[in-house]
Amino acid sequence: MKGNKLLLLLLILIYPVYTADASSRQFDTREIQAVRIIDPPAIDGKLDEPIWDTAPSASGFYQYEPHNDRPASHETFVRVLYDNDALYIGVRLEDPEPEKILTELGPRDSGNNVNADLFWIDINPFNDGINGFRFMVSASGVQTDINISGAGGSRGDVNWDAVWMSAVSIDERGWVVEMKIPWSALRFPRGDVQKWGINFWREVRRTREQSSWNFVNRRIGDPLAFMGELSGIEGVEPPVRLALFPYVSSYLEKNGGGDQWGNTFVGGMDLKYGISNSFTMDMTLIPDFGQVQSDARVLNLTPYEVKYDENRQFFTEGTELFGKADIFYSRRIGSRPRGYFDAIGSLVRNDSVYEIVEENPLETRLINATKVSGRTSGGLGLGIFNAMTARGEATIRDTLSGGTRTITTQPFTNYSVLVADQSLRNNSFVSLINTNVTGSEPGYIANVSGTEFRLMDASNAYRVSGSAALSQQYRTSTENTFGYTYDVTAGKVGGTWQYNYNRLVYSDTYDPNDLGFLAFNNFVMDKVSFSHNIFDPFWRLWNLRNELAVNYNRLHTPDTFSGFNLGYSMRALFDTRFFIMARANYRPLGNRDYFEPRVPGRFYETDQSWDLFALFSSDYRKRVYVDGDITWGKILSDYNQQEYGFELRPTFRASDRLNMTYGFRYTGLNNDIGFAALSADEAIYFGMRDTDVFVNTIRGAYIFNNRLSLRLDFRHYWSVVEYSGDYYLLNDSGRLDELEKDLEVNNINYNAFTVDMLLTWHFAPGSQLTVAWKNNIDSNIAQLTRSYWSNFTNVLQQPQINSISLRVLYYLDYQKIRSLTI
Repeated sequence: MKGNKLLLLLLILIYPVYTADASSRQFDTREIQAVRIIDPPAIDGKLDEPIWDTAPSASGFYQYEPHNDRPASHETFVRVLYDNDALYIGVRLEDPEPEKILTELGPRDSGNNVNADLFWIDINPFNDGINGFRFMVSASGVQTDINISGAGGSRGDVNWDAVWMSAVSIDERGWVVEMKIPWSALRFPRGDVQKWGINFWREVRRTREQSSWNFVNRRIGDPLAFMGELSGIEGVEPPVRLALFPYVSSYLEKNGGGDQWGNTFVGGMDLKYGISNSFTMDMTLIPDFGQVQSDARVLNLTPYEVKYDENRQFFTEGTELFGKADIFYSRRIGSRPRGYFDAIGSLVRNDSVYEIVEENPLETRLINATKVSGRTSGGLGLGIFNAMTARGEATIRDTLSGGTRTITTQPFTNYSVLVADQSLRNNSFVSLINTNVTGSEPGYIANVSGTEFRLMDASNAYRVSGSAALSQQYRTSTENTFGYTYDVTAGKVGGTWQYNYNRLVYSDTYDPNDLGFLAFNNFVMDKVSFSHNIFDPFWRLWNLRNELAVNYNRLHTPDTFSGFNLGYSMRALFDTRFFIMARANYRPLGNRDYFEPRVPGRFYETDQSWDLFALFSSDYRKRVYVDGDITWGKILSDYNQQEYGFELRPTFRASDRLNMTYGFRYTGLNNDIGFAALSADEAIYFGMRDTDVFVNTIRGAYIFNNRLSLRLDFRHYWSVVEYSGDYYLLNDSGRLDELEKDLEVNNINYNAFTVDMLLTWHFAPGSQLTVAWKNNIDSNIAQLTRSYWSNFTNVLQQPQINSISLRVLYYLDYQKIRSLTI
């Protein structure tokens, strides 16, 4: 055993020498020729038309994982055809054991979450190393399309949906893919002769081997920077790109504790128009988001706003250009009216009048939204976004006379975003962006201007990147407010040894939250990090990363210390596909929290502390696999404050059609001390409390075929906060003085319960029918209980919202309509 440990240590020490040599190997950029055709092939997954033999094939794939520079284990041959309507891709994927090809089904856009062999194509029409589109097909025929522009090739916008066709088949030689990608699904520069960036990828799921046609250096980490070239596309005259997506929706709903069900019927339309080959306009008219995934609500005891995901498709699809400088948070559009609480403050109650709030909508109504985006042949990306919300009104009723009146909680409001993004050499870019909100309150305009940039050297191993923004709030009645932020990072991001320096600054007056999201401002951070990376397999490991980081934090105004952190993290992937990530943090100088007291200038000082976190994931190829994590942290003080928690998330794959995941998370805070009350003279009181959070989730899917699926999402969040009776006064030095008196602070028993069930049928390209059932309970029960089942029974008896809906969306293509009328 000692000998094995010594051998492993020796391998880790000498391996950087080997990997440094391997990473210096050079590979030429490959090129494939597309062939123009007159009669298009049938998309049936056969490749039996002679026309495919006229095109040269792309073959000789290189491994991306596990061995980055070896030939792929199985041959793959790709051919490309085109005409004035579309690009056609034909692929033969050799496999000596076709009976072992994995073919799990999944809903559309499952990506590599399905346990199936995969083929995908990355296309970059501008060949700039930054922007691109991904079209993926599994061996079971499941489609996934992703806008990977500016995403480093590893993430991207999976909500982007194009209309394209594909078909697959499995035979004695392996499997076959055919794709038809209409020009209307792509954006490309003007010109008679096109030369695009392109790469073809394959994953053999049972061995987890990924390979690409053009070599991709995993040590650099950006596949978009290593594309081959597609040539031969000439004289393409794409048709008019105009598509209409009319929809109708019907809802049957029951709100609150009543027995009456109401019904509504709505209709609207989305429109997509290709202004040119490169620019597209998307518009939603009378939008309907009633079937959107429910928020994962939580109890928030912090002074910071909780950021919830954007799930509305129009605001998640094709919006990557508007994410520059991180100043656009689309959930501000149609959110709670700015003057929502003014309704309560305006109530009149005396001997002759007693008013109540009869109706006060939680959201402003979205009238419409439009976005225009694209990129010129010179690499200049331009984007325009605009949305309008109707006036929000609350209804006030006098219970004595029966009379009603209305007050405006938010006037008609306009939201707009402008962005310009210029691609530069070496996969670099620079961007300018502006957001503006007008009308959210009388005489008020919020404006934020920002920039983002990335500068890479020719090797793509060294990078300087950053962003900056200036917020401006104009009010006619008071002085205008200005604030700023900047975030700059420089270092080595490729190779075995990597290092970075990062400086992040938020001024005390920076506020982008009218159309952006920032949890807190008044913050300065300097961070230095060093990491060692092993990319090629050795011993039982496929790859390994170790990182050390040091953070030094200060308040911006006044310039004073707030925190110092030493951090270590590691990530390892084993040959069994077992993944582990671990992180440790130590704060030797304690921490000064300037936000928990809720009073500007005051702070809460804690002693030194540490925390540990570990995450693991088992082999997703197995019928049963498990994800999980564990957390433990402690503040080294006389109060014995500590946090601990864990999550287990086993998944059972019953068949290629049915899978189910159960998740359980527990988080406990013992002797947690936090803000409890603020007196009229701004005396700040803290209280000691124990907090327990339980989260149960069930997620399942049954896939009838690659166009019809049923999905279930069940979530019950339960948080119990119990105050011990020990209360403290925060003194001017940031420490706590014990109080002799008790405070009237209520314990909390908060529950959030949601069920989302969705049946989706893609009955035609771009068209779908969805049937949804949604159930929502959000309650704070006065009764404090430690029994889960007793609490759950009480929750089900609370007022709830039930909704059953049917939605039909149909894709109408202008060219098809025109051909029928000729």
